[in-house]
Amino acid sequence: VRPSSVQGFLESLPLVFQKGQSKNINAIYHFTFTGDENVKGTVKIKDKKLSTEEGHVGRPDISITADSETWLKFLSKEKNLLIALLTRKIKIKGPPVLMKNFAKCFPL
Repeated sequence: VRPSSVQGFLESLPLVFQKGQSKNINAIYHFTFTGDENVKGTVKIKDKKLSTEEGHVGRPDISITADSETWLKFLSKEKNLLIALLTRKIKIKGPPVLMKNFAKCFPL
């Protein structure tokens, strides 16, 4: 089941988090969604635990700014991440490896 909103995406993370895949990850992710939905959220992965908060909390290791519609299409594999990055519909500030680490923790 794919989230139908970016708020739903953020709310689903604790439900689908695979702590076994989060070994050696210690990072704070700031998400900023624009467009149809204007939502900010913080996701923290540390010691195989996940926490989420509304808004931006703490100093991020990586910041992801994305058009909400593009992000949802990316999650449903309708949109290629590289194309979204090249067209600036998704912007990443920080080490790209943290996005790869994030993705492996969630079977989305």
